[in-house]
Amino acid sequence: MAGSPLRQLAYRHRWIYDAVTATSALSVGGVGRLRALAAEWMVPLLPKGSAVLDLCCGSGEAAAPLLQADLRVTGLDIAPRALELAALRHSDLTLVQGLAEDPPLPESSFAGIQLSLALHEFPAAERRALLRSARRLLQPGGVFVMVDLHPAAGLMKPLQQMFCALFETETATAFLQLDLPQELADCGLQVERHELLAGTALQRLLCRPQPASP
Repeated sequence: MAGSPLRQLAYRHRWIYDAVTATSALSVGGVGRLRALAAEWMVPLLPKGSAVLDLCCGSGEAAAPLLQADLRVTGLDIAPRALELAALRHSDLTLVQGLAEDPPLPESSFAGIQLSLALHEFPAAERRALLRSARRLLQPGGVFVMVDLHPAAGLMKPLQQMFCALFETETATAFLQLDLPQELADCGLQVERHELLAGTALQRLLCRPQPASP
């Protein structure tokens, strides 16, 4: 889904994308904090050296806090150019090209998985496939932490609507109508912690894999 002309322009010209990200991140304390939101919850729960996966890692910005915490991080993304940038920025990041909804990785490989501001990009069927894949890749007792959009309230609501109209695709609009904790549960991930941020425009969730049915 190509999205609006402004979205396409932002992806062609990095400075536009960076400016939009910086403006959007002000409500949570800046870009660095935005990219560390998933790591803030994951890192205290895992021993150093644990294997973790950054799903839809892009060019590696959200993987950086995990690497700094001495975790063994694998980044998966479908875009070769994004992986090239990630390799340049983080030599200790293991990179895998593949679909997040069908990752070429072995079952129960990771103690932790993070997904930062990416799930709203996926249509419904692919979104559920991604979540089921995350459940498959988690070790028993592992943690899945995600950050994504949530319906904004108050003054943030029109700003979010404008942002989605200008820079997102229709998948984001559908995502904002979703009962995300229920969908996570339907895909085998039980929510243990759920926090709203940025005037409720963002949500952060920590999940554990549900036990497999006998």
